[in-house]
Amino acid sequence: MTATPAGGNPFARRVATVFGAKIVVFGLSLVTTLVVSRLLGREGKGAYVAVTSLPALVGTIGVFGLPSAINFYSARGSSVRGLLLASIAFVAVISTVSIGLLWLTLPWLEKSIFSAVAQGVGAAAGDNLLRLILIAVPAGMLASFAGTILYGRHEVKLYTSIMVGQAIATLVILVFLVGVLRLGVPGAVGGSVAISSLGAVVVLVAVRHVSVRHPDGAPASIRSLVSYGFRAYPAGITGYFNYRADVFLIQALMLNSVGPLGSYSIAVTMAELIFYIPDSVTTIFLPTIAGSTPEQADATLARVSRLTMLVTVSCALGLIPVAWIGIHLLLPQFSDCLPAFLVLLPGVVSLSLSKVMTSYLAGRGRLAPFSIGAAITLALNLAANVILIPQFGIVGAATASLVSYTAMAVMMLAVVSRVSRQSPLDLVVPRKEEFSVLRSVALRAFARVGKRLGA
Repeated sequence: MTATPAGGNPFARRVATVFGAKIVVFGLSLVTTLVVSRLLGREGKGAYVAVTSLPALVGTIGVFGLPSAINFYSARGSSVRGLLLASIAFVAVISTVSIGLLWLTLPWLEKSIFSAVAQGVGAAAGDNLLRLILIAVPAGMLASFAGTILYGRHEVKLYTSIMVGQAIATLVILVFLVGVLRLGVPGAVGGSVAISSLGAVVVLVAVRHVSVRHPDGAPASIRSLVSYGFRAYPAGITGYFNYRADVFLIQALMLNSVGPLGSYSIAVTMAELIFYIPDSVTTIFLPTIAGSTPEQADATLARVSRLTMLVTVSCALGLIPVAWIGIHLLLPQFSDCLPAFLVLLPGVVSLSLSKVMTSYLAGRGRLAPFSIGAAITLALNLAANVILIPQFGIVGAATASLVSYTAMAVMMLAVVSRVSRQSPLDLVVPRKEEFSVLRSVALRAFARVGKRLGA
């Protein structure tokens, strides 16, 4: 049985829990970003972003869509213990192969995609940092796999508590290493490795406790997990590069300085605040759809999609003056990020819509449309970045993202409209009930704030 996203029901409470936690995490991450950016400067920040992008790149390429499979079968009620053991086995094999291949190809990567690292910290230090960050590869994979088990079993409060704790640890450790000990980029990278390792251990312990509380459930076969994962893999890897190709191409095409990458990372960080809204929704939405009948899934889809779009657009408009004032007051050396930020915002709104649409398709087991759409938009994204970055720098990268994200949203909206037998306008344009929900939520939030301030 699925819950519809009305006030007071399990779906809404889970989404609210995830969103609240993500806002707290974003607030802590924003403070960390502001402090670390001021301490490292544009060049150091760019080098740090370049180095720490490597584990995510490896994790996306190497996991073959298996976290999506783990999430799907966890939502279907498969044995938690079996999924955990399968996750550990997958990570052991994948990380060993991935790290081995990376170690052999790093000399080439250092001269191409990651050449910006040497610009920020020097060639020798850059080599060492790229090798150090490889320690975070298996830790990141384990955290990803185990986290999908928790979300699939609707252990939302447990996992969000871990997210908040990790954000606090990140703030404390990075500020101590970079601000107090003055270790610069190497200290920031070392801190990231420590945080990733600690986070993986905590998530694994949490899943172990869940498996003790819920020992039931038939085990999911390795064959079924691999089958689902490989069907999800094309969409996952092309989707990742749709989101992150700009970062790698800025490094490769703007070789004269790593500073623009530092500024672009600030623009992305601010714009991605909006992405916490659909991300919170779809974290719960996908397992909800996976556990629903087609009729229940279709009924839930329209309400979730319209409300998500209303909240996303409203927050995007409100974020513009906040970002403009905040950058000029706190990080004036990064003020060149603002034009790119303004171009990214509507792209993130489009990305939010496609996130809801693709989660619906994944929950229904229809992965092919997502894979095809992601491949098409990746080609569009790469071509636009190659053309626009040399001419317009980070604004060109933001424009390429806007074009590709919007194209993906249009394609996924068309597919989902046909699958769910609902018109595109019914899935996008908010109705009176969505405005009423938003207003009531806002009023309750203001009332709680006022009550706390008056206490």
